[in-house]
Amino acid sequence: MAIGGIRLGQIEPRERAGAQTGRKYEYQYERTARAALDLLVDGLKYVCVYCDWHDDYVVEKGDPPTRYVFHQVKGRKSSQGPWTFGEFFGVRRKKARIPAEKPASVKPDAIVPLMLSHHKNFGDNCVGLAFVTNTGVGPDLSGFLSEIAAARNETALPQGGQIAFQHIARAYMASDPQLAPSATHLFAWLRGLKIHTDQGQLDDPNAALLELADVVLNFSEIDLVHSQAKQIAREIVSRVRSKAACSSTVVPASDEQLRREKGIAVVDLLGDLSLSVQAYEQLKAGEGIDAVKTLSRLQRFCQKHKINNLESICGFKAAWDVWRTKERHFLASADYILLEKKAREALKAGMTIEKIVFEAKDIAKQFDGITGSALTAECVLGLIFSLAAQSEALPDARLIG
Repeated sequence: MAIGGIRLGQIEPRERAGAQTGRKYEYQYERTARAALDLLVDGLKYVCVYCDWHDDYVVEKGDPPTRYVFHQVKGRKSSQGPWTFGEFFGVRRKKARIPAEKPASVKPDAIVPLMLSHHKNFGDNCVGLAFVTNTGVGPDLSGFLSEIAAARNETALPQGGQIAFQHIARAYMASDPQLAPSATHLFAWLRGLKIHTDQGQLDDPNAALLELADVVLNFSEIDLVHSQAKQIAREIVSRVRSKAACSSTVVPASDEQLRREKGIAVVDLLGDLSLSVQAYEQLKAGEGIDAVKTLSRLQRFCQKHKINNLESICGFKAAWDVWRTKERHFLASADYILLEKKAREALKAGMTIEKIVFEAKDIAKQFDGITGSALTAECVLGLIFSLAAQSEALPDARLIG
C-alpha cells in the first residue's frame, strides 16, 4: 500500500549513476534545465527541481508540506519512430476478450514499471508522474492514454480499453516485486501520468541551446544579446550536470540538505541571471506576480538612472502591493485614477531620486484619509517604481531624465 508522508531525502534511490556523457544524457540535462527555468514563473508554485534523484528530475511544488512530480526523460532518434505500447508498459496490448492463462511477464526496463515505485515509496507526496521525450507516441498508446484520462474509473473504459487495462493490471499485480497493489490503484496512478512529446532537440545541440536561450530572454527581460543568453543557458545546464554528478548525499537527508546538494531553486537561477536575491525576496513579500520580470525591469531602470538602492525600491513596491491588495475594495475609482496620475507625473518630471522622495511625501499627504489604513510615502514610492517597472517593458519609454 502507499506510504504517506515520506520525503524525497528519506529513501535511497535505486541507482546513483551520477552525471554521464553523451548526447542522450545532455538532452536529459537540457530538459531538466528547462524545467528549472519554470521556477521563475510565479503562478506555478514550483519550489525546487532535483537533478537525477529517484528519477531524471523531480519537481517539488506547492505550499508546505510540498509534494513531488517525478519525470522520466527519454530521447531517441526520429528514425526509431514513436514510442510503442509495449515499450511504454512493458507488455503488449491485448485485444482478445478471453484472458490469457497466465499473467504476462513485464519487461522491467519499460517506462511505466520504472516509475510506479514512486507512488509506492512516497504515497500522497507523489502527486504525479511525467514522461518527457523529443519524439511522439504511437496511436495505440495515445488512444489508450486518452481513454484512461476520460474515464472516471476502470469500469467506465470502452471495451477495448478495459481489455488492455485489465491485461496490464493483471501483469503488474503478479509481478515480483509487485508493481501495483490493485487495479484501482493502478488506474488512479495512470490517470495522473502526463506525457510531454516533441520536447527539445536530441540531434542538434545548438538548436537545443537556442531554445533555452530564448526562454532566458523571455523570463528575465534583461537587456541581453543572444550570445549572452546562450552563455547563461550553458551555465544553467552546467549547474544541472554538477548537481546530477553529486554522489555524496547521505540518506536520510533533510529537505534543506537535499535541496542544497541535488536541487536547483529560484535563488540559483537569479544568480545565473545576475539578479539580486535580496531584491527578489522583497518583491515576493508583496505577493506580486511576475516577480522575476519586475525585478529585471527595476534593475535595468536603476542601472539606467544610476540608482544604487535596488533592495529599498523593491521593498517600497512590496509595501505598495500590500496596501493596494488590502484597500482595493475601499478605494474609489476616481481617487485611484488621480493617485496614479500624480505618481506618473512625478515619474515623468525628470526629477532626481531625492526630489521623487520629496514628491512622494507630498502625494501621501494629499491622499491622507482616503482609506482606513494610511497611504505612506513608502507606498507612494512603491507605486512610482511600479510604474517605472512597467515603463521598462516598453522599449521607447522615456519617463525620467
